[in-house]
Amino acid sequence: DNHPCVCVMPILVGSAVRFKDNGALRGVVFEFQDDGAVAGLNCLSKKLADSGCGETTHEPVENLEEVEEVWRIGSKVFLQSDGPEFYGEIFEYQDDMAVAGLKNLSEKLTNLGCGEQTHEPVENLKLLS
Repeated sequence: DNHPCVCVMPILVGSAVRFKDNGALRGVVFEFQDDGAVAGLNCLSKKLADSGCGETTHEPVENLEEVEEVWRIGSKVFLQSDGPEFYGEIFEYQDDMAVAGLKNLSEKLTNLGCGEQTHEPVENLKLLS
């Protein structure tokens, strides 16, 4: 076995994941059970929620993979439309992970009148380096 190592990001609490056997089933990891073999998921995609599991579900980690284009809960991101001074921290996803909830907002973002939290389309967000 002389295959190059494929570096896979470990799935952590806060990771956005999809089911390997059905990519439309997505959620965000909020806990692990059974010595890390099973992940608890919330912020479920509509398709997963509609399958009858309610607001949370549990799935074996071996059937999950991280969604690369979606950042972990806790990531600091900024609004591309407004610039790097307009930033916050992701605390949840809505609308099949198309919209991110942001908290711990920068002063400039708070000054736009959005209060303690705001929701923003993921396509307008960029990771704050």
